[in-house]
Amino acid sequence: MGKEDPFVKKVVDNMVDSYKETSKASMASQNFAKLVPALIEKGIESINLSMFDEKTREQLLNEVGDECLRKGKINEAVKAFMFIGNKSKLAKIGMSYENIGLFSEAVDMYVLAEDPEHLSRLGDKCLKDSKYPDAIKAFKATNNRLKLLQVGEECMKKEKWDSALEIFSFLNSKEKLVELGDRCFKHPFFNYAAKAYQLAGDPERLTKLGDECIKQGLVKTALDIYMAAGNDTMATFIRENFSHKM
Repeated sequence: MGKEDPFVKKVVDNMVDSYKETSKASMASQNFAKLVPALIEKGIESINLSMFDEKTREQLLNEVGDECLRKGKINEAVKAFMFIGNKSKLAKIGMSYENIGLFSEAVDMYVLAEDPEHLSRLGDKCLKDSKYPDAIKAFKATNNRLKLLQVGEECMKKEKWDSALEIFSFLNSKEKLVELGDRCFKHPFFNYAAKAYQLAGDPERLTKLGDECIKQGLVKTALDIYMAAGNDTMATFIRENFSHKM
């Protein structure tokens, strides 16, 4: 026989290596089929996969996650996919939740998947459907301040005071917090007005609110508001003159 051609040898070696890898993958898949049920039963948090290389761990946990989905064990599937950073699988779970109207759970999955596109789209849908808490969660995750401001305005119009407070506090908007406080003062929802003024850092408005509470006989509420305003004079006045009403 003549001298072996180096090029031919390289091609043959590559074919052999490829066959070995295919065999390994086939064997691994067969082994995984045996391992997966036991790993699911043991629990993701308790699994030690340090003996496997990264690629094998990823393949194994993907199969664990897929099997958990088939069995309806969503939380376990999420843990498996999170462990290996499989964002596409997490996003698919989010889409499944969204398709059955579980928008809050869908937002959570899109957050885990770090999927701003789906978060923005779902946030718009939730805003349109007046699902304000879910819209807020989606837009906060993408730090979409303009959309949050839009949601906040809608919440004020519809007297969703808790949601409006959450938004304007997150945006750190003194102007909007004061506006919200003024609206609550007029309705009157003194507790929300007090929270808004306190978050806005407006002791003058807090004091005026405390004065109104005194007029309406809400002594304990007035005391709390004066204390929040740092108005020690009025707080002391109430303690010394109206303690019997508290």
